[in-house]
Amino acid sequence: MNQMRERMNQALIIAEEMADRHKISLSLVIEDLQSAERVSLKEDLVHSSASTIKIPLMLAVMEEEGRAFTFSDVIELTDEQAVDFSVVTQIGERRYSVLEYLQWMMLESCNASTNVLIDLVGYDRVNRIFDDLEMKETRLRRKMMDMEARKKGVDNTTSAQDMAILLQKMYKKEYFSASTCSMGLSLMKRCRDKKLLKRFIPQELPFAHKSGGLDEVSHDAGIFFGNNNLLVCAFSTSKKGTRNTLLREQTIGHIGRCLFKERRV
Repeated sequence: MNQMRERMNQALIIAEEMADRHKISLSLVIEDLQSAERVSLKEDLVHSSASTIKIPLMLAVMEEEGRAFTFSDVIELTDEQAVDFSVVTQIGERRYSVLEYLQWMMLESCNASTNVLIDLVGYDRVNRIFDDLEMKETRLRRKMMDMEARKKGVDNTTSAQDMAILLQKMYKKEYFSASTCSMGLSLMKRCRDKKLLKRFIPQELPFAHKSGGLDEVSHDAGIFFGNNNLLVCAFSTSKKGTRNTLLREQTIGHIGRCLFKERRV
């Protein structure tokens, strides 16, 4: 058994033990994209997608660019779209290009930018991706921070397996255009959130990913690039509360550390 396979198995054991101890519903897919070796845990379990739904939205925007709009087109931010605690609402300029909305959505998980882009391409265009790729548990049903919709049971959902399918397509440059896949992965490498899979990794590793969180969920999905190009989708759900959020983040952080902890001489 090679070293990476050993690390993948160990990460799975540690993750399952921590999830059981902290009463976390954890889903996990780890795949070496070069050897196709893979380990998984409850990969089909349905979770609220939180901001990981922004990956397929990004891809839909990139695929549609040049048809009804271009990246340089400027769109005014409406009051309905301008949810609190979003980068573009904090900047306060009200008018931004499609490309800037796209960048803020992926770099800082800007929810107002996300709502603009949902209006730009529409729910059906995003959900077509899930139908075509047979991502059975994934659906875009509401805008960001629409808590009234969530109270009514209307939510965006996904699974670790579905997100793994999407990332595999990006890596292999299948289904989407090659330029969309390359641009998407480059943008995801700039994601600024390090609280989850990179939490306990001191060295700098190229990681094309998107994290997501709500009161009861913490997710991270992406591809580590290096000697082994490693796809990791970690999705966790538990009770609300600051302590439970920390436990979810730490559990996912230990997955990353187990995979990439530097060997001591």
